Amino acid sequence: MSSPASQKLSHPPTTKSNATSPQVTLEDVELAPMQNGQAEPSLPLEEDIMQCARIGALEHIQKMIQSGKYDAKYKDEEGITPLHWAAINNQFAVCKYLLEQGADVNAKGGESNATAVMWASQRCHFYIVNLLLQNGADPLLTDGQGYNILHLATIDGNALLLILLLHQNIPVDIPDPQGHTSLMWAGYKGWPACVDLLLRWGANVKATDDNGYTPLHWALVKGSKPCLDKLLEYGADRFAKTNEGKTPNVCADEMNTKRAYMRSLSDHGYDASGNVKTLPLNLHNFIRDRSKMSKFFFFYPFVIMVIGLYIISHLNIFIGLPIFLVACLGMQYGAQRIALHGPLEYHTIHKTPYLAGIFAGTLFWVGFSYLTIVLSATLYSNFFSNIFFAVSYASTAYFYFQAMVEDPGWIPKLVSRNQQRAAIEELFSLWKFDEENFCVQCMVRKPLRSKHCRRCHRCVAKQDHHCPWIHNCVGNNNIRHFYIYILSLEVGIILYVRLVLSYLSLLPAPTDDAISQCHILGPSLCNFVLRDPWTVALTFWAVLQLVWVTMLIVVQTVQISKNQTTYENMKRHEHSHDHKPLLPQHARPVTQGASAATTSLNDTAAASTRINPVPRRPDGFFTRWKKLLGLDAFLATASDASHGKLQSRNANPFTRGVIGNCKDFWCDPAPIFGKRENCKGYLGGEVVDYAHLYEVPLRLRRGAGGMAYTSVATDDDHEEV
Repeated sequence: MSSPASQKLSHPPTTKSNATSPQVTLEDVELAPMQNGQAEPSLPLEEDIMQCARIGALEHIQKMIQSGKYDAKYKDEEGITPLHWAAINNQFAVCKYLLEQGADVNAKGGESNATAVMWASQRCHFYIVNLLLQNGADPLLTDGQGYNILHLATIDGNALLLILLLHQNIPVDIPDPQGHTSLMWAGYKGWPACVDLLLRWGANVKATDDNGYTPLHWALVKGSKPCLDKLLEYGADRFAKTNEGKTPNVCADEMNTKRAYMRSLSDHGYDASGNVKTLPLNLHNFIRDRSKMSKFFFFYPFVIMVIGLYIISHLNIFIGLPIFLVACLGMQYGAQRIALHGPLEYHTIHKTPYLAGIFAGTLFWVGFSYLTIVLSATLYSNFFSNIFFAVSYASTAYFYFQAMVEDPGWIPKLVSRNQQRAAIEELFSLWKFDEENFCVQCMVRKPLRSKHCRRCHRCVAKQDHHCPWIHNCVGNNNIRHFYIYILSLEVGIILYVRLVLSYLSLLPAPTDDAISQCHILGPSLCNFVLRDPWTVALTFWAVLQLVWVTMLIVVQTVQISKNQTTYENMKRHEHSHDHKPLLPQHARPVTQGASAATTSLNDTAAASTRINPVPRRPDGFFTRWKKLLGLDAFLATASDASHGKLQSRNANPFTRGVIGNCKDFWCDPAPIFGKRENCKGYLGGEVVDYAHLYEVPLRLRRGAGGMAYTSVATDDDHEEV
């Protein structure tokens, strides 16, 4: 039987190549007798309690214990019990039976001198871990190397297991024999989700081990930038010295992780030495203030637009166009450079309110132009068009700002850790403690149709998508306001174009000399453009908005008729490309003991849910703009239409037919001009609470036997989408 032969670390090694960690990985668990062709059991299976515990032969174990041949507390010569083998092999029923028969839950065995709960934690069998903890397993016991279960779970990087253990009231900063805390291990292993979780739980970011190394020193071994970002965000000491006098800068040099560390320092406003970077006139205080930067990025496009429109409308086309491009692109580049000095989340400009500012600026200047120029000239000749445009403009402005500032449907957070513990225990009882039913960031049970938004840092009920054009999520609470906004916008642009054309027709025609200087446009078109270049340029810019607005209206209209969100639609398309059946959460089978380790939430973006995540390739330029303009969702909807899948009832358990879905959307009793009750919505003509919707409601069906309520889960068990 093999045993962990690990090297305990006292301080970071001099190179990454010899940076080792405690041997608690899957290769070191005590499973040698299970390998094919090795260590065949000397006893028949029905007489070997250890082998039966490994493979889950519960009936044989029951017979052996009832006959008195074995006791539940039986140990071999190394102190290993049947409970150890059942725990490490995820045999939930065997573990439960052995505990009922009086097995010693805290017995230590093997050369590692570990308990059964430690063996289970090495494989991240958190259902087994929870069972053992509920039956008296001591989470503070240590193995032969001095590591408790919290250390082992952190080293493995499983966020869900870590959450389970932290709710057992284990001190988050409990050290191992050499003073290493779990936060140090998480940083050393490069698990950003675990680092974030431990810091949010209150881990000491400035703790030191026996040699004076802090979590920041240890994180520099792996050099994971997300880990470094979190540690710096929570105030890690950038100048802390070890007992040997090594600062984080020195360790970064030794580990060849200087580049990642320098980037992380720069992203948080520090220079290469770790000192705060200052800017002239104390601008750094303004730039690093999230509230002030949010306002800056929102109003900055107002200035860019007026300068660009003035240039293009007042200069010769051959001179004005290059100057226009240089000015607008230069001002946007300046905004991007400013963003790099601001809060970390604003380093990508489309994550700022910049795009929302572009639309708001367009709305403002169109309104300004209409009131000061177009209205007076067309009021009598196009009276009703002016009335309709005014209504459309007011509706667009009102519902735009409502969608932008309204709570989209935040899932209420639990106010205490006792409530969180209760939610976790409930999920364990339902065999649903996994990343699909529990949000690690918000520490809440995830309702159906909800999604955690990494931009908003909250779970959103019936989340449709995060829209950068309103700098907010579109969810249950504001989806109707959002849809009315884009409808009003479409109608308003069309009416504005009609009014502008009427206005231009009333202006005197330009002289022949002016038309002759129009080298690119035809004479008839130039005749209109030269009458009021500013208004024409602004109208052309407004017409460009029709492209993405029309696509968005098509997508949203189809999805409303299907009672489907953009997220659900795109997720379904991703799975359909994999050619794998996609079952809804409520229809998926539950295997014995749930599953092995399936959750880690540790990749370069701290978003993966795999133990060994594959880093996701960053989106390219065209992919980002395709998402920003909604082209990806439009193409997915068009693909469905071309294949006749616009009404796939079986693939969507929430649909109530086109008429029923449209009634649910438009006849919802929530006020249109005002805020709805949080997360409440219509489904099948009845009010449901999407913040606490964990099972799909029954649906009224017509069949040969008459009318009956039937669970929709049966429709989806084998549906491939």
